[in-house]
Amino acid sequence: MNSSPRESIHYVPEIIPGGGWLGTGGPDAKAKAASLVLPARRAPLEPAASRAVAETGLRIGENPFCSEAVDSVGRLEVQRLNRSVVRLEPEAPAAPKVERRPAFHERPKRENGSKYAAGEGQNWGLSQRPSARWIAGAGAAITALVILVMVLLPLINAPNAPRAQTANRVLEVENESKVENAETLEQLLTKQPEAMQVFRAYSQAVHVDEVVPLVRNGAALKETLRSHWHPLGVSTGWTPVAEPSWTVFEAAGHACGLLQGGFPDGSKFSAYFTNDNNRILLDWQATSSFGTASFEQLANNKGDASEIRGQISVADFYSAVWPEEDYQSYRLVSPDEKIAIWCYARRGSTAEVCATSLFHEGEIVQEAQGSRSIALQLERGPSAALPNQWLIGQVLHIDSITP
Repeated sequence: MNSSPRESIHYVPEIIPGGGWLGTGGPDAKAKAASLVLPARRAPLEPAASRAVAETGLRIGENPFCSEAVDSVGRLEVQRLNRSVVRLEPEAPAAPKVERRPAFHERPKRENGSKYAAGEGQNWGLSQRPSARWIAGAGAAITALVILVMVLLPLINAPNAPRAQTANRVLEVENESKVENAETLEQLLTKQPEAMQVFRAYSQAVHVDEVVPLVRNGAALKETLRSHWHPLGVSTGWTPVAEPSWTVFEAAGHACGLLQGGFPDGSKFSAYFTNDNNRILLDWQATSSFGTASFEQLANNKGDASEIRGQISVADFYSAVWPEEDYQSYRLVSPDEKIAIWCYARRGSTAEVCATSLFHEGEIVQEAQGSRSIALQLERGPSAALPNQWLIGQVLHIDSITP
């Protein structure tokens, strides 16, 4: 079914049988209907045109498929009455512009002595020669400053002044004892074979009586040897595979020798010797690191601490019982380096001076030695001290050599 706007406008009632129209009545109506002429029915649109309308959709405006209707109403005519534009002009004309011309105004002169005067002077930029009075004053001030610095120089250098001991140190001629020690050191240099024979006999001994003749001060140490000496258990035919090293040095004012080598089981040995009336003897106390008490006992505040040997080094462990202002702290390690205890020396005491002198830096070699072998006489500290803290009563031997 094709529909269009024009078909919807003109409504034609249906014809009933007998030639009448629906909704009419009477002969007048029939006669009036017979006199009317109906317009021809409008032909349907082409299929292509209807398809185009369907594709195009609703269009507002001119229908391209309808013939243009003849304009029944005339177009609107525009009549121009006047082409000129009315411009609003001011009643009074504007004043003409005047070109600006700069004018020079001279600066007013100031009165002499005005308190508000400031700026450069009249002689600004001109070379001026300073007065002799000013030069003399500057020279006097510099001289006074130099004199003041020279006066204050000793006070400035006071903290860096050398110690009194260094300042008062004088050269001394070696005395006869030192010359004798030098001769003894030379004699010990050739005693290495004899020292090796003494040590072989000592290591192969099985009884104390065999050891006494080989040890320095053996008769006096016989009872001590009975209590503390133990056989080394070396076979009779033992001879070191490698040649033992032999070192000669001076310790505690005595010439000493150190023999170092190895046992058959691979363990190392170190034996100290002294020259007694041109005879090489073993220093048993230094060799065995003899002590009247073991380090296990000292760590528990037990034992006789009248003679203890070990490796000593400077420490910085202080407490309320051992304040730094009153004591110098040391660390004493056992010869086998397994146990360590703390030792303290009163500042200014002989023990503190002797122990601290071992670690002073030299004037040429600016490095203190880390640890030294030493023999000490220890005393028990205050009751509030820890068990492994002892007071140094006396330094017996340095480098563990018996004097």
